[in-house]
Amino acid sequence: MALLWSLVVALGIYAARTPGARHREAARLAARQFVRVLPRLVCALIAAGFLGKLIPGAFVGSLIGPESGARGILIASAIGGFTPGGPIISFPTVVVLSEAGAGLPQMVAFLTAWSVFAFHRVLVYESTLMGWRFAATRLFSSLALPPLAGFTAGLVMSIPEILAR
Repeated sequence: MALLWSLVVALGIYAARTPGARHREAARLAARQFVRVLPRLVCALIAAGFLGKLIPGAFVGSLIGPESGARGILIASAIGGFTPGGPIISFPTVVVLSEAGAGLPQMVAFLTAWSVFAFHRVLVYESTLMGWRFAATRLFSSLALPPLAGFTAGLVMSIPEILAR
C-alpha cells in the first residue's frame, strides 16, 4: 500500500510540475467519479453484509471451500461466469463468500470467470455487436482460463509448504 501511495504522490508531483498539464481537470473528473461511485459502493457493501448473514457457511464450505478442490474450482468458475453486474457487485460477493468459507483458489476462479465470461455481457453486448460466431469463439477459447487461474492459485499457495519440506 505504501508503494502505491508513493507512486500516486510521485505522479502527482510530476503532473503538477509539467507545463500545460491538465492535472486540475483530471482531479475534478476523479472527484466527480468518486462522488458517483461512493454511494453505490456503500450500498453494495451493506447488501453484501446482509447477504453474508443469509448464506449458510457450511453450504458454501462444502460447495466451494478450500477442501472442495477441483470440483469447487469448477463450480466457482461457473458461478462467476453467471454473476451479473460490475465490480461493485462481484468484489463484495467474493468478500462474503470468503467469509462464509470459500477457498482462495475457488475465489480466484470465480473472479476470473466473472471477468472473462460475464455471460450477461455476452448476451447484451458481445453477441449483438460482434455476432454469435465471434462470441462463441471467444468463449470456447477462454473456457480453460478460470479453472487454470484457480489451480495456479492453489499451487502458489502451496509453495511455502513445499519449501518447508
